[in-house]
Amino acid sequence: MLLHENTRYIPHQRGAIDNSLGGVVLTGDNAETRAFKLRTEAGFTGTMLIDSAPYKSYTATEDEPFLLPHDQMFPSLDDSLSFQKAGGASAALTPTGYIPPAASKILKAVIREARRIERADTVVTLPVDVTWLSNERVDQLIAACTRIKQPKALIMVGQFDPLEHLKVNPANLRRVITEVENMMLLRTDLAALDAMAQGALCAGIGVSSTVRHCVAPGERAAVSGGGGPQYPSVLMPDLMCFTGAQALSNRYANAESARCICDVCDGRGLDRFLKADGETRVEAEDHNVLTWSAWVGEMACFEAGPERKAWWQAKCAAALARYPLENERIGLSAGRAGFKPPSPLEAWATLPAS
Repeated sequence: MLLHENTRYIPHQRGAIDNSLGGVVLTGDNAETRAFKLRTEAGFTGTMLIDSAPYKSYTATEDEPFLLPHDQMFPSLDDSLSFQKAGGASAALTPTGYIPPAASKILKAVIREARRIERADTVVTLPVDVTWLSNERVDQLIAACTRIKQPKALIMVGQFDPLEHLKVNPANLRRVITEVENMMLLRTDLAALDAMAQGALCAGIGVSSTVRHCVAPGERAAVSGGGGPQYPSVLMPDLMCFTGAQALSNRYANAESARCICDVCDGRGLDRFLKADGETRVEAEDHNVLTWSAWVGEMACFEAGPERKAWWQAKCAAALARYPLENERIGLSAGRAGFKPPSPLEAWATLPAS
């Protein structure tokens, strides 16, 4: 399990990362340089990927599905991949552009170029619009992934949580993960744990909402609640959901806050993150990483396959059952500003375990 993080906060190694079970994905400006410093100066030894994220600004075309460097006279995909490896990446990600809805010819172009790659250290990135998970398109996506011999890194592009766009999305994403060998899921949230439980090669959870989700080139990410200060999102251990600090402060205004026993929180309440400063942001992020890292450790105790899937389903079902209890404790209801379970969590708790 990898932590997806913007390079402006690197090089440093978060103590919350367990190198034996995971690593990092670095994205942002000068990612290769920052990755090299993390390897050489900070002594990071875990798994590392470098995501230049061309899909944020570039839409793939039939002629150029990959975005190659513009500062070279004769840019090549091989050079782009080699730069990542030279920066310390464990494997190189193809610089694939955004693949729009129903863009079958563009997806075929990605397949064509991927099949020309002869390197054994490459992961083919597939930043697809979330509509590719619809019942009408998912079979085509699965067939395309199957034709790519290298490991594949799927990135779902859409406003807010892409898995909430359609009710079928969580189940169809599972189909992609389970029916195609060597699938990865990057730039996501707790869907990464569902992917790992279903047998994904690896997955990456964004350290903040800007790295957990991605919108199509030319779009501005919609923000719930309007403008104003940007407060951290906090992972609720018992409810298994990310909740904004402002919402937590409001919900616990007249009741004792839920508490956390991770090394960062040490029994303190989760309503304390209503600050927009960098120190609070880092503390909230470390709490989040420690929380889901503990779940990764639990998952590793179960054998891959039916046993691990059953554990994950039971864990999600237990979290789902706590929502009405927590709302009752604080005197709210899901329909009256209380906690409402995310639809993906409901799906993970109720879909067949195998």
